[in-house]
Amino acid sequence: MSKKLARIRALLESDPNNAFGWYSLAMEERKTDEGAALATFARVRRDFPEYLPNYYHYAQAAAAGGDLEQARQLYRDGIELARKLGDTHTLSELQGALDLL
Repeated sequence: MSKKLARIRALLESDPNNAFGWYSLAMEERKTDEGAALATFARVRRDFPEYLPNYYHYAQAAAAGGDLEQARQLYRDGIELARKLGDTHTLSELQGALDLL
């Protein structure tokens, strides 16, 4: 296990309600274990549904794993949340990614 992964896991042990920590774990897992990353992205979505950055990268991981329909749905859900939160920059990124898929 990398030092960075160990630090993230230690952070989550002390603060399991840290959405950014879980998201960071998923991003780090993507480097070596796509399946673990997908499970962690799913956890972030379940436990922190308004953590907007998760939708883009979760959809990318789903698409990379061949699940294009899940990726499309994640982009759509992220777009809806970005509208709700008034985050036009992220909305534009999510829409662009969906259009390219």
